[in-house]
Amino acid sequence: MSLYNERIDVRSTTGGHPAFFAWRDRTYRVRRVIGAWGSPDERAARSAKAAAADMRLVRVAAESPDGELSIADISCDNTTGDWTMRRLWG
Repeated sequence: MSLYNERIDVRSTTGGHPAFFAWRDRTYRVRRVIGAWGSPDERAARSAKAAAADMRLVRVAAESPDGELSIADISCDNTTGDWTMRRLWG
């Protein structure tokens, strides 16, 4: 497991959860959201100091195009909407 911090493209469901993400020329299907921290709905409840880290982390069970299963930590910058691959366990 490595810390990647590489930009990814994410397609989300209508509920805002990731459904697919593209990373290193491969598209992964999100089979299940394992957990999410720092959702956009929590922003209003946080203090001004905590708002500086306006990030949402999502841990997902993902499937590669080859059918390989993995766990990925991906994050979204709630200010810009940019998604980042943090970690991938294969």
